[in-house]
Amino acid sequence: MQDTYRPKYILIKQFLFGNSGVKMKAIVKVINSVRGMYAAEIDSGGEFVIFELLDSSEPEIGDAISHPDFYSMGGETYINMTQGCEIDVVVENICGASQVRQQCFL
Repeated sequence: MQDTYRPKYILIKQFLFGNSGVKMKAIVKVINSVRGMYAAEIDSGGEFVIFELLDSSEPEIGDAISHPDFYSMGGETYINMTQGCEIDVVVENICGASQVRQQCFL
């Protein structure tokens, strides 16, 4: 019988400190729930990754997400460190704070 139970702290630890080293972190700051668009500030640096959610596990404002490279475009899988789950997204853009609302169609 295969063990399918994996506590979220083990999942996060393996993702953050696996073979490829420490990942980038971003904090969800803007949500357009009607369009499924999100903006997360990358490493508190003033740059935002804009992504469309393809998953049913919806991030919330303030959730910490992680990925090896937020600058990669297209289909990606992020880790929601706050909720302890993976989310499938399509990365649409990287932008500054002044463009976030427009990029999220708000």
